[in-house]
Amino acid sequence: KAVVSTQSTGTRHAEKHIVVWFVAGVFVYMTIPITTAGVVQHLKNFSQPPQQLRLIRILMMVPVYSFFSYLGMILKKQTIYLDAMRECYESYVIYNFMMFLVTYMYEHYNVEQLLTYKPAQPQLFPFQRLPPWPKGKSFVIWSKRGVFVYVVSKPMTTMAMLIAELAGNSGKNEFRMGSIWMWTLIIDNIAQMWALYCLVIFYQALKHELAGIEPLPKFLCVKAVVFFSFWQGLFLDSLVFLDIIRDSKNPGGYTAEETAETVQNLLICMEMFGFSIAHHIVFSYKPYVSEVELPPPQFLTSLSHLFDIRDVRTDIRTQLGVSVHNMRQQRSPRYHERTPLMSSEHVEMNTIKDYNKQNSNDPDI
Repeated sequence: KAVVSTQSTGTRHAEKHIVVWFVAGVFVYMTIPITTAGVVQHLKNFSQPPQQLRLIRILMMVPVYSFFSYLGMILKKQTIYLDAMRECYESYVIYNFMMFLVTYMYEHYNVEQLLTYKPAQPQLFPFQRLPPWPKGKSFVIWSKRGVFVYVVSKPMTTMAMLIAELAGNSGKNEFRMGSIWMWTLIIDNIAQMWALYCLVIFYQALKHELAGIEPLPKFLCVKAVVFFSFWQGLFLDSLVFLDIIRDSKNPGGYTAEETAETVQNLLICMEMFGFSIAHHIVFSYKPYVSEVELPPPQFLTSLSHLFDIRDVRTDIRTQLGVSVHNMRQQRSPRYHERTPLMSSEHVEMNTIKDYNKQNSNDPDI
């Protein structure tokens, strides 16, 4: 009887897992076609490649979150790797949103001159008592640098947490200062909030010029995905820490941590369906429909551009170069005389021109 009872309990346990997987799968398979339709429409109306590449990368956030979360429910042992990839893509999306705004501005305005004549942008809550942000090219540099901090720090903290988990020394769900998980949580939260703060500062200073692309609803869509995934995950981890979510008593059942991860993944799969609809509307292809008929793009070639992250590497090197230049200039006044000033406008315009030149000579686009 004991054997029969154990087998019956295990069968019911497996049936519950199948039901959860099925529900999550339904939402995933409803989400992906919506995003795919938006991406395809952008590629069909690829009139502004530098801008639309950023938008498509942002649109891909929803299926990446949804699909990786679904795989994390099924492949329990690979969950830490899937979560790591999903979280790194989050920082990549915030970077692309910032560069979308910067690209638009440099295509339509002399940004550094415009910011020179504008009043200095004051700090926002809770930093009102601090000096206002610098004007001119320094404003763009500092805004981008705040985002790049998160782009660089997020993969590093994710890798540190991954190594700690594989070594069994991560201290996950332990709210104590000796826990590696706690420190990565603090660093990620500070870096993320600073990146979002810099985005808001950039928008506040140039909101009239940016009105043509309606950045506020786009920002809210990106922020909502980041907000829900982060805070609901932290809430579930707190329930594990408080022993509200406990280990399963059934043979082969989930641990408390696995239960929290499964609930988190299920919620993300469900939420991404709603976000896919919102992103399809907010990041629409319609503003890029051209009256001039464009040649149809080659799918594989366009896809290679979407996942080519050399622009991130170039931008990070540029930011580091600007930092080194400023440090040397402060130490040695003669350095400024013999070294051409690295202008953020010069870098952005060259990036846009090089990209357009590359695409115009590419018969596949």
